[in-house]
Amino acid sequence: MDRKLPKVIVSALVEKDNKILLVKEVLESGKEYWIVPGGTVEYGETLVDAVKRELKEETNLDIDVTDFVDFKEVIRTQFNYHTVIFFFLAKPLNEKLALGDKILDARFFGKEELDGLNIVDSARWILEKYFSNNGQ
Repeated sequence: MDRKLPKVIVSALVEKDNKILLVKEVLESGKEYWIVPGGTVEYGETLVDAVKRELKEETNLDIDVTDFVDFKEVIRTQFNYHTVIFFFLAKPLNEKLALGDKILDARFFGKEELDGLNIVDSARWILEKYFSNNGQ
C-alpha cells in the first residue's frame, strides 16, 4: 500500500515599501495563481534555511528572516495535495528579481492592489492577516 505523507512547506512574506512579494505559478489544478513564494523543506534542512534557499531559487532574492508569522494546513485530496505551510516575515537583502524555472511573474503588491488577482486561498489568508496586523 502506498502511504502518502503531507509535505512541509515554507513561504516568506518579503516586505518592501509596505508591499509584499507574490509570485505567479501554475499549480496542481493546472491554473495560474499568485502565491507567497516558497517551497518544500528538504530532509535535514531547517525551516529558515529552506525558506532562504527557496526564495533564492524562485526569485534570486537573498532574504533576512525576521519573524515567524503563522502556519496553515492545506488539504486538496482531488489534486493529491496535503501540505503544512510555515509563513515567515522577511526583508530583501538585494533588489534584483530573476524568475526561477516555474515562476511566471513576481511583483510586490500593496493591500489595495490585491483585489481582482487570482490568489491561492492560503496566500489570501496570510495576506489578510499580515495587512490587518500592520494597520492597512
